[in-house]
Amino acid sequence: MQEKVLGVLGGVGPLATVYFADLVIKMTDAKTDQEHIPMVILNHASIPDRTAYILDRTKPDPLPVMVSDAKKLERDGCDCIVIPCNTAHYFYDAMQQSVRIPILNILEETVAYAEKTVPNLRCIGILATEGTVASGAYQTVIQKHGLDYRLPTTEDQASLMHIIYDQVKAGEKADICEFLRIVGALKKAGCEAVVLGCTELSVIRKDFSLTQPELVDSMECLARASIRFCGKRLREPAQADTHLE
Repeated sequence: MQEKVLGVLGGVGPLATVYFADLVIKMTDAKTDQEHIPMVILNHASIPDRTAYILDRTKPDPLPVMVSDAKKLERDGCDCIVIPCNTAHYFYDAMQQSVRIPILNILEETVAYAEKTVPNLRCIGILATEGTVASGAYQTVIQKHGLDYRLPTTEDQASLMHIIYDQVKAGEKADICEFLRIVGALKKAGCEAVVLGCTELSVIRKDFSLTQPELVDSMECLARASIRFCGKRLREPAQADTHLE
C-alpha cells in the first residue's frame, strides 16, 4: 500500500508548527525512520495575523496566502492537509473548497476527543484567541455535539491574549500561575473539560509538563487524527510522553 503524505500548512505560528511536527513523530508507533509519516511542511511565518483580520477587516486578509499554500501542498503530492492553528479554521470552508484533498479540522477533532474521553462531560471551557472566540467556531462545534460551553471573563480573555501574543509568540516564558488561574476559573464555572483552543497554549502545556486530565490539547487531537488518517498506529501513552523535551 502506498504511504500517505501529510501536508502541514504552518507558520501560524512557527513555534506551534514545529511542536506539531514533533508531536506527530513522538505519537507515531514507529521503530525505524522508514515507519514514520512523510510530511511536507510549509512554515510560512509571514501569513497575516488571523485574529487581527477577524476583528478588523481593514487588516491584511490571510485567506489568499493560506489558499495558495494549500494548493502548493496539494501539488506536492500531499494526501491531506492540517493547519496547526485554531484561529485559522475560521477560513476552513473556503480553504477546503480550494483543494481536492481533505483538510482535517482541528476543532471537530478536539471536541470529539473531549466527548469521548472526559467522563460525564456536559460543559467545555474554551481557551482561545479573541479571533477564535469572536468567530464562534468552537461554540458552534460544541453545541453541535449537544454540549454547553463557557468562555473566560473579559478580563481573563485579555490576560490570556497577553500570554499568547506577548509571551509565547514573542519567545518569552509564559506566566504559568496566571494561566492556571484562568483554567481554574473555568472549572469553577462548571466546566468538566477545558479546551486548549490555541496552539500556543499547547506549547505551554508541553513546556510546563501539565498533565491535568481536564485539559484537552487541540494540537494533540490533530496529531492523533493525522496519524490515523495516514494509516499509522498511535504509540501507547506511556511510550509517547509528549510533555518531555
